[in-house]
Amino acid sequence: MATIATVLGTTSWFKRLLGGSDDESQDSEQLPTVDDRIGFDGALEDAEVIGRSPLSYIAAGESVSSFVGKQITSKLAEYGLEDIESDEWYPLEIPLAMLYDMRDEYGAVRMQNMGQNVPQHVEFPPELTEVDNALRAIDTAYHQNHRGSEIGFYEFQTEGSSEGVMTCENPYPCEFDKGLIRGVAKKFANNPVEVEEVGDQCRSDGDQCCEYRIKWI
Repeated sequence: MATIATVLGTTSWFKRLLGGSDDESQDSEQLPTVDDRIGFDGALEDAEVIGRSPLSYIAAGESVSSFVGKQITSKLAEYGLEDIESDEWYPLEIPLAMLYDMRDEYGAVRMQNMGQNVPQHVEFPPELTEVDNALRAIDTAYHQNHRGSEIGFYEFQTEGSSEGVMTCENPYPCEFDKGLIRGVAKKFANNPVEVEEVGDQCRSDGDQCCEYRIKWI
């Protein structure tokens, strides 16, 4: 997720990468697979992400450290995603594979820190001023920057004046989403933010979704 605005790209990334035409077949073997590392069971074969999203992940990684930013760029390039254009669409499996690699190699805390930094590199509508509305807008932004038949969702339900629960049923790492939620809430809260995973499911355990209780006291 990178911006609320919807911009559609039309140029095939395979055409740029392989030097072929848009009519040439796209060999699925060239894409990494993440099915064995996510609990979410939606089909990702037709799932795509707009370029500004992986660009925001690079920027978020650089906010953690220059090393992390370089590692993200290197891993994306390893899977064939280089010279990213912000308005072009790319297979979602590539940045997902990068994120799961980063989680597996550097741990949950660094993945949460990366997710928390993403909102600092995205554009929010000026009318968004309240924490609860900003948290609801995560799903809107997600669907504006991702497309496909089964990409999942974010669903936020308010519980009281400064508390709510977010359900994340999508292919992103659990730890990344936890950080992302915290980062969005902190961007609009005047007080400390607490994010706690609740419920009896977790994607990191192979389940379909995760739930997080958010408090901005």
